[in-house]
Amino acid sequence: TFLKKTFLKKTFLKKTFLKKTFLKKTERLSMKDFKVAGFPLPLYVLILALTVACMFTGCVPKSLVPAFLVLMVFGEGLNAIGNNVPVVKTYLGGSVICILGSAVLTAGGLIPEQTIETLDYFVNDSGFLIFYIAALICGSLFNIDRNLLLRATVKLLPVAVISLSMGILLSGIMGIILGEGFWGGILYIGVPMTSGGMTAGTVPLSAMYSQALGVEAADVLTKMAPATVLGNCVAIIFGGLLNNFGKKHPETTGNGVLVNDGKTVKKTPPLKPTFASLCTGMIIAFAFYQLGAILHRFVPVIPTYAWMIIAVVLVKGTGIMSEELEDAAREWGQFAIKSWTAAALAGIGFTLIDLNTILKTLTPLYLITVVLIVGIITFTASVLGKLVGFFPLESAIAAGMCTTNMGGSGNVAVLSSAHRMELLPFAQIVTRSCGALMLTIGGILVQMVG
Repeated sequence: TFLKKTFLKKTFLKKTFLKKTFLKKTERLSMKDFKVAGFPLPLYVLILALTVACMFTGCVPKSLVPAFLVLMVFGEGLNAIGNNVPVVKTYLGGSVICILGSAVLTAGGLIPEQTIETLDYFVNDSGFLIFYIAALICGSLFNIDRNLLLRATVKLLPVAVISLSMGILLSGIMGIILGEGFWGGILYIGVPMTSGGMTAGTVPLSAMYSQALGVEAADVLTKMAPATVLGNCVAIIFGGLLNNFGKKHPETTGNGVLVNDGKTVKKTPPLKPTFASLCTGMIIAFAFYQLGAILHRFVPVIPTYAWMIIAVVLVKGTGIMSEELEDAAREWGQFAIKSWTAAALAGIGFTLIDLNTILKTLTPLYLITVVLIVGIITFTASVLGKLVGFFPLESAIAAGMCTTNMGGSGNVAVLSSAHRMELLPFAQIVTRSCGALMLTIGGILVQMVG
């Protein structure tokens, strides 16, 4: 018996030793094989050092190459951190870290002013986000079965509007607690948070309020902007948390599929992109965006992206475009998602998320207010979505959180953090429709109670 026990003990120790040795070899192997943007880690660090050297020696002028390099290098690096650091990857993920990490770098003064100006010019003035979002809208809409698209949209908008109403009501109640009054909470917190972003929402709202109240538009914008930006940040974090929740409770999610009504959906064939089809898809995306721009010129009440969505939905719904061209648009959209998502998210963080502005206004009660508003909208959308035949988690994201973000860039940020980019068409429809509705309500309310 003694010999048997001794033998078993030695065998156990040997197995334990071999297991530890194997794990150490595996860890070394994984670090050796670890890549960022397709580069081995040492080579990526060398490229990062080159990029930083260019930034601090003034070699980042307002042009495409240096701006793109900074966004790609920093975006992919932050994305790798978010997807591999143990606690961070579980609760937030790479997409959230891309945005918040770049915003922290900017707010901390770690990025030279010339670089910030170049990135702002490239991302916003030169239209990099338009280039990226146009590809996503076109590709994702053509990637959906036309019957599913029409069937889902009819139910989605009522769910979004009712959820939004709950958030607006709560903003009024919290406005009383904050000392702004019921209507003040709605006008300066609830409406800006849900108006469809900064350019298409908060800025026009500030002009409306300015005209109605006889005050400077800049003062109104300063008061409303923190709610818009902070609502977007909270929605991004919620997206990461909901993705984690969906992994633990798979019965609540369709893993990117919105409709759960039991009806069969035609599966799209696998993509086989070629250089020629990618070029075709890019032209299709640009053409639809320009069509939206022309329609916006004649009917300025409806934003360009909204017109673009309407045009693509009509073309998709009627089936007038050949399957070959639809596939090209899908392929270009997927190429954009896989190639430039990290860069786009970093650009949003560098140029659109102003943490200093948020911190100046931020108080614990203000933060709680924004979190509660996003929370009640998200929860309501989840419950109502389940009742009308949606997966609760997807409904919470598309019909809930996407009403509280900053337009097209906000949709990209939220859906990336939630790993539900398949929902982009629905998110865009909700954001543009509800944003236009809130602009109208804000303009009427400020005239009545301002």
